Amino acid sequence: MAACEDDRIEWKPAQHPNFVGVKKKIMVLSGKGGVGKSTIAATLALGLVERGYKVGVMDVDFHGPSMPVIFGVEGLRVTGGKSGILPAMIGKNLKMISIGLFLDERDEAVIWRGPLKMTALRQFMEDVCWGELDYLVIDSPPGTGDEPLSVAQLIPDAYGLIVTTPQELAMADVRKSINFCRRIGM
Repeated sequence: MAACEDDRIEWKPAQHPNFVGVKKKIMVLSGKGGVGKSTIAATLALGLVERGYKVGVMDVDFHGPSMPVIFGVEGLRVTGGKSGILPAMIGKNLKMISIGLFLDERDEAVIWRGPLKMTALRQFMEDVCWGELDYLVIDSPPGTGDEPLSVAQLIPDAYGLIVTTPQELAMADVRKSINFCRRIGM
């Protein structure tokens, strides 16, 4: 079982004791908003759970967190323990973390720039006690900005799952996501 204690050692996030029990990581991304990234991420997570896997969902869309809405856990708040932040449990084998679980009001705006997003992402990896997971599905915001780039840098063994719709506008943006994944080696 993964260690879940604060031993005050400087760790790279992917090697942090709270994250080492996470086996496979899949980032769901797209260059375009509104193409179904969050729906695909949630469906993928549920499908893996149905197959008997232990799954986590990390919602890194800090400005538009949708996982609490999709999973019907709005109003639920995460709790902390001596090991760190305990992710929300959705059923027996599904854990979830989202900035939406920290907000006091559903319509509260998260007004952050890059450094705060990076800090939150690191906290989602280091301070959340994930335990043993077969899969971590990471729901990212649209584009190739801070969140997807930070995930790729902090979790170098993550796979990318690119979502699009058949409209030319969406296809033009998704080509950028494909090039992004190629350039960063995802």
